[in-house]
Amino acid sequence: VSHCLGIYSHFPFNIAPTGPSGPTGPTGATGATGVTGPTGPTGAIGVTGPTGPTGATGPTGTTGPTGATGPTGTTGPTGATGPAGTAATSQLFSAYSTPAAPGSSGTPLDFDQNAAVVGTGITHTAGDSQFSITEPGLYSVSFHGNVTPASGESYPLSISLSLEENGNTVPGALTQHTFNSAADSANMSFTFPLQIASVPAALQIMAQGGNFLYSAVALTLTKIG
Repeated sequence: VSHCLGIYSHFPFNIAPTGPSGPTGPTGATGATGVTGPTGPTGAIGVTGPTGPTGATGPTGTTGPTGATGPTGTTGPTGATGPAGTAATSQLFSAYSTPAAPGSSGTPLDFDQNAAVVGTGITHTAGDSQFSITEPGLYSVSFHGNVTPASGESYPLSISLSLEENGNTVPGALTQHTFNSAADSANMSFTFPLQIASVPAALQIMAQGGNFLYSAVALTLTKIG
């Protein structure tokens, strides 16, 4: 021990105080990035931010297929019956002549028998040529008859039979035939609509062209409107 004490006796026991720190030296170069550590736990969801403005409307898509037809609905109640209309008055008159009778240019045909009659708006005296209409309206005039030339005529012979109203020829209401010999004959006929605007109106079948014989003639007048 004394030997050790002798060694330490060469050093003083009073240590001098630490001096002030010198200035910080310059920062050294950044070292290499270390290995990425493991991902930490997911944090809590933050508060939802305010809704942004509505974007522009996109283009219209294609039309989808038509859906199935739905079931038929129940029938609604029947509506009230409307007022009854006024029925048009029926008018019809027919007359005829069977035995052969002579005809000539500028004379009307006579009808010696009256047949079917409906209503009172059309009248005719049997054996006369004129038919009287006392109710205005649209009429259908139907005529037919057999015609042969009279003896002593020259050929060709043209005979026409036309409808007259109050002595005036009705355009389009006629029938015509040209005979080439005495043995020739013709079944002449026409049907024509006639608007009667003013009454009374007298109708007749007028002959033109020469002398002839007519038979089995008939005239029917029917109000159609």
